[in-house]
Amino acid sequence: MIITNAQLINKINFSELLKMPRYAGGHDEQMKGLIENAEVIAHWNEGDYQGMVATCLKLDSGEFVMYNDYYGSCSGCDAWEDASDNEVTRMCIQLASTAKIFNSLDEVKEFLSKDKYKDDYSWGSCSKQLLAEIDKDEVYTEEEKQ
Repeated sequence: MIITNAQLINKINFSELLKMPRYAGGHDEQMKGLIENAEVIAHWNEGDYQGMVATCLKLDSGEFVMYNDYYGSCSGCDAWEDASDNEVTRMCIQLASTAKIFNSLDEVKEFLSKDKYKDDYSWGSCSKQLLAEIDKDEVYTEEEKQ
C-alpha cells in the first residue's frame, strides 16, 4: 500500500531542517533533506535570482516522492529567508502535504513527461527539467554498474 501525504508528514526531518540555514534562492538543503531516511534521486534549481526548485526522493519504504516550490531573492519574495521555526515547520508540512507520491520511478517519469498539468500548474514550470535530472542520474548510475 502506498504511503499517504499524512503519513509523509510524519517522516519530515524536523530535527535537521530546523538547524539548516534560512536563505533566499531555492532552499536546496531543505528540499533535499525534507524527509528522513530518503535518497535524493534528482534535484533541480532554476538557478536564477527567483524561480522554481523541485526534488524527487526515494523513501526507505520504496515509494518515490516529488515536490516543488517557488523561491525569490530576498525576504520580501522568499518565505525561507530568515523564517522562524514555526514558519519553517509550516512550509515543510505544506511541501509534504502537496507532494506527489508514486510506486515506481517509471510512474514519476510518466507524470513528468506530460505536456499539460490541468490540476497542478506548478509542475509545468519544472517537470521537464526534473525529468532531465532523473534521466542524467540514471545514466550515471548505469555507467557505475558496468
